[in-house]
Amino acid sequence: MKNYKKNKRILEKSFNYSSEMEHDACGVGLIASTNGEKSRKIVEYGIEALKAIWHRGAVDADGKSGDGAGIQIEIAPDFFKEKISTTGHTLDENKRICVGMVFLPRTDYSEQEKCREIIESALLAENYYIYGWRQVPINPSVLGKTADQNRPEIAQVMFKKNEALQTNDLERDLFETRKKLKKLQEISK
Repeated sequence: MKNYKKNKRILEKSFNYSSEMEHDACGVGLIASTNGEKSRKIVEYGIEALKAIWHRGAVDADGKSGDGAGIQIEIAPDFFKEKISTTGHTLDENKRICVGMVFLPRTDYSEQEKCREIIESALLAENYYIYGWRQVPINPSVLGKTADQNRPEIAQVMFKKNEALQTNDLERDLFETRKKLKKLQEISK
């Protein structure tokens, strides 16, 4: 306990820990390859782990609608290269593909367009080039009634930075752009 408290103070002084950010999380798991190799088996293990935490609640009376728990995986760049080519754009092989997951109002098409315009304006203002949009395919037959009635329209915006940035700098730039988008969203309400 003495080491725990000592380390906690060090983390607090360096602004890497705040007790206000603590919260319970029933059902958090990590499945990873210890050798760094990609494998379908790891994804299958992740799905099995997700199935094992059904007890955590957050399931509607219909037995199908839930809180959106899932797994996070890396998607191969080749997948998005193909999607970019379908937009009629030529991929810049020297630049990293950036993809934004966007949740739009499902039934209000004018609001969808307004959201897309805000996102595109923010990206262009930050010196990004937009390849295009992709509607994410879904299978509503697996959704419960409540989930289906409340689901958003899910889209992806595919883009690149017009300047060469290292990975960490690009990640920071994307983070800052996302924060600016959030402020624009709040202003437009």
